[in-house]
Amino acid sequence: MDSIGTASTKQRSSAISRLVCASMLIVSFIFASHPLAISMAQSEDPKNKKHAPIPPSAILIGTSSLKPKITYRESAKYTEEARYNVIHGTVALQVVFRTDGIISDINVVRGLPDGLTEMAINAATKIRFEPAIKDGQPVNVRLILEFTFQMDDLDESSIRKMLRNDLPVLSEEVVQVMATVIYKHGDRETDKAWRIAKQSLEKGLSKLPQSEQEELTSLTIEAVRGLDESDQQFYQKLLDRSKTEQLSEFYEMRIIEFRFRGISRLPDEKRKRAEALYNKAATLGAEIR
Repeated sequence: MDSIGTASTKQRSSAISRLVCASMLIVSFIFASHPLAISMAQSEDPKNKKHAPIPPSAILIGTSSLKPKITYRESAKYTEEARYNVIHGTVALQVVFRTDGIISDINVVRGLPDGLTEMAINAATKIRFEPAIKDGQPVNVRLILEFTFQMDDLDESSIRKMLRNDLPVLSEEVVQVMATVIYKHGDRETDKAWRIAKQSLEKGLSKLPQSEQEELTSLTIEAVRGLDESDQQFYQKLLDRSKTEQLSEFYEMRIIEFRFRGISRLPDEKRKRAEALYNKAATLGAEIR
C-alpha cells in the first residue's frame, strides 16, 4: 500500500507539473513578442512601406504659386570630417513632393563631399508637408530643395583650408596671404570669408594690365569650352543672369567652380599661365584690402 500510495502521489505530482508547464507556455506565447507579430508591425510602418512609382505625366513642375506647404523641416547636420576640412556650400536636390505626403525621386543636382550630400538627403526624407493644390486637387510636384552648410568662428588655419578647397588654382603662398587678410578683417564665417575672397580676386583682376586681362579672359573662355556641353550651357545661363540680378552664393560658387575646373583641363602651358595670372590677381586684390 505504501508503494502504491507513493506511486499515485508521484503520478499526481507529474500531472500537475505538466499542467503548470503547459499553462506557462500558453501565457508566454500570449505575452511574448512573437516574431510574426513583430514582422506584421514592421510591414505596417510607413518607413518600411514601398511606394509605387509615379509616371512622369503625373508630376508637375513646381513654381512659386504651385508648391507644397512645408510644416516641418530639419537642418542638415555637419559630419565631423566635413567640419574638419571646412567644407561649406549648398547641396541641391531635385525631389518629388507626392500627394501621399512622401518625398521621393531624390536626385542630386549638386553635392558636397565628406558625407554632406548624404546628410542633406537624410534631412529631406524627414520633411513633412501638405501637398500642392491645383484646381482644388492635390498634385505631385517636382522641385529643387537646397540645404546650406556654413561654419562660424573660423580661425586663420580654417580659412586657409576653405580657400584651398574653393580656389584650387591659387598657390599655397597666395592662399596664406589671403587667409591672413580675411582673418584680420574679422570675417570668421564661411560665407562671409568666401565672399571677401571672391571680391579680392575680382578687384585684383581689374588691376591687371589690360593685355593680361584680355589674355586671362581668352584662357578662361577656352577652359569653359572644354567642359561638358551641359556644364557649358549652365555656365552661360548663370553669366546671363548675373548681368540682371544678384546671384546667390551657391550660383556664384558654381561659376568659379566651372572656370577652375576648365582651367585644370587646359594643356600644361596654358594651364600654368592661367594659374599664374589668377595668382597675380589674388595677390593684388589682397593688397588692396
